[in-house]
Amino acid sequence: MNISAPDILLVEDSPTSAELFVFALEANQSAATIQVVRDGVQALDFLLGGATPSGSAGNALPRLVLLDIHMPRLNGFQVLERLRADERTRFLPVVVLSSSDKESDRREAYRLGANGCISKPMGFKDSCEAIAQLEREWLGAVVPAQNPPE
Repeated sequence: MNISAPDILLVEDSPTSAELFVFALEANQSAATIQVVRDGVQALDFLLGGATPSGSAGNALPRLVLLDIHMPRLNGFQVLERLRADERTRFLPVVVLSSSDKESDRREAYRLGANGCISKPMGFKDSCEAIAQLEREWLGAVVPAQNPPE
């Protein structure tokens, strides 16, 4: 069964960070859809034709993957390496999220084929701004830069 893909697949093990992104989409009144998976294994299952988080087999790809680097089971670097090795996901846009300010992490992400790297937003306002920027740059959405509701 072919399921409809979300616009954004967020691969994030922190429930708080994931909730911030989801709330930011809502606050921005975004039309983009988002699916959250909690680790690298779930991400690969979702993207490479395994079971989706709901248990259905699916093969539609999201328009953008937001990928945390530091996760359990498989880290973001391992996920990125596998995505770039697979014909189907080789050119899928992947933006790496990191709370690390290590330049070596950024270099490694780009070396493995990341399309972009952003620092994890700190707080609701930063999350709203990050989501709006990602939508403009990666989803082609017309999203005005604005202050989110307090």
